[in-house]
Amino acid sequence: MAATPVMQLPVISECTADGCAYNQDHTCHAAAITVGDLDGPVCDTFTGADLEGGDQSVTGRVGACKMADCRHNSGLECHAPSIAVGYEHEQVDCLTYTRT
Repeated sequence: MAATPVMQLPVISECTADGCAYNQDHTCHAAAITVGDLDGPVCDTFTGADLEGGDQSVTGRVGACKMADCRHNSGLECHAPSIAVGYEHEQVDCLTYTRT
């Protein structure tokens, strides 16, 4: 499968991780996030800080997803129309993750 063009990367429709430097008013402003680590579908881009990060004119997208067992994942790229990010089990996760 060919790589997904940047403008077609899944948008982050909502992020409730208010403590993240890229989050303002439940909108992610990182250009692209990475999802997944050895423990689960965490937002690897989450950065807890007092600073405001990202570009406020940009709504974040999913750049890479390391959750190969997700039904939306193909070739380590997310193909969901959009995702939601928020707290689950006291960590910031992709809430759209669905195990195959």
